[in-house]
This record gives sequence, C-alpha cells and structure tokens, in this order.
Amino acid sequence: MKKYLYILFLTLSQVVVSQNDSILKGKIIVETNDNEGITIVNISNKTNTISGSGGYFKIKAKANDTIMFSAIHLVGKKHIVTKRDFGKDLLFIKLEIYTRHIKEIMVTNADDINAESLGLVPKGQKKYTPAERRVKTAGDWSGTGIDGALLSLDPLLNAISGRTKQLKAELEVERKEFLQSKIYANFDSEFIMNQLHIPEEYIEGYVFYIVEDAELKAAAKAKNKTLINFRMSALAVEYLKLKNLQPYYPKPVETEKITEEKTENTTIIKPETEPKKDE
Repeated sequence: MKKYLYILFLTLSQVVVSQNDSILKGKIIVETNDNEGITIVNISNKTNTISGSGGYFKIKAKANDTIMFSAIHLVGKKHIVTKRDFGKDLLFIKLEIYTRHIKEIMVTNADDINAESLGLVPKGQKKYTPAERRVKTAGDWSGTGIDGALLSLDPLLNAISGRTKQLKAELEVERKEFLQSKIYANFDSEFIMNQLHIPEEYIEGYVFYIVEDAELKAAAKAKNKTLINFRMSALAVEYLKLKNLQPYYPKPVETEKITEEKTENTTIIKPETEPKKDE
C-alpha cells in the first residue's frame, strides 16, 4: 500500500510542476556552427544554462517568459516564449555573428572594456574556459534545475561511457598548461637560473614539476606573487634533490686589468737656416 501511495505522490508532483513551468527544448543556429557554450538566461525566473554540442539546449520556462541568448562572438537576442514554442519538437534560435567595422579607435584605458560592459553577456555570470564548458555540459542534468522526474539522462550516460572522466582529465591538463604559460610570462629563464639555481637545460622539466603542486596552484589562483615566489624557491630545492642535480650558479665576471703604456713623442725642431757667422 505504501508503495502505491509513493508512486501516486510522485505522479501528482510531476503534474503540479508541469502546471507552473515546462521544459523548453531548442537548438541555436549560427552560420559558423560555433554554437556550443552559448549562455542562455531566463530573465523571468532567473534560471540559466549553456548550449551543448550542436547548439542544443533545455531550460525551464513558461509562456511570456523572456529568454536571453548571448555570447562574446554573437549578437545577443531576446526571445519571448509563446505556447506554440512548447508544441514544436525544437525551438530554433538563429544568432548572428558580432561584427563591427571601425575606421579608427583610440583606447586610453582598456581595463573597463569587457563583454559585460559592452552588453554582450549578462553581468555577474561565471566565465568558463572551453574545457570547463564541456565538463559542465556533460554533467548538467537538464540545464534548468527542475525536479528529478524531468531530468536528462545525458550525465548518466556520460558517466557510464567514461566521457565525463575524460573531459575532467582534459580540464586538468588545460589548467596546468595555463599555469605553465603564466609562470613563463612572469618569470624568465634568467630568474629561474640565477635566483632558483636551476640549470638551463632543466628549466622546462622544473616548470612541468611545479605545476603539479597544490600550494602553488592555490597561490596562483589567489594572485599572490609573494607566495608564488616562496613556493617556487622551495620546489626548486626539491627538484634539484629529486634529479640529483648540482645547483646552478652564475660564473663571476672576471675583470681584466688593462695597463696603458704612455709613450712620449719628442719632436726635434731644426732651424730653417744656420746662424750667420760674424764677419
């Protein structure tokens, strides 16, 4: 008896949810087919998602809701949901490539210029790298936050097939490569050799070694350059011991003593004519 009551309760819950909001399914069309990772925001009920592979998306909505589609490389578009949108298999949203022809522009301070200030994306939204977008799409049950009865099975299938694990591994590789590029941009070879005493031929291996360190990752995320320097110094000592290397020390510059020999040039001036003898 309890089992039947539980099934009845779940059925009634689905009916109540469907009366308020429904799942709107659609596909974003872009001329260049760059339609993955597009930000989709239901302004009316404050839910959001991003488009998956092929531009497909799902979001919780009802008639008269306003949905905003935006990306940094596309022209933003608002769509007012109608009842007819739910009757279709898919709602197709066509977005145009953002292009602007400018004759001349002078930028004096570019710190305030970004996608949010230009109105291309909503303010305050989380920014994803390509690998982060793929992981989020693979693990997003519906992209809408609705109850379990209407959830997509994609995350479950991705987990079974191992795709989610693979995408997370790719995300970790992307983060390490980003940290490596950040280290090279802020610390040149001379600093690593002269200050951290790493031999020149081992610099690349040293950088590969330190990006695995959790404390260095945390310091880089916090943008704490002092802590980064301190951690890099400690890791340099560890790396030299691990590789059984002798620390590199720059050779002292030898100063040559230069002796200048001065030679005196004596010029003998001869008289033009001999003096006259006394007659």
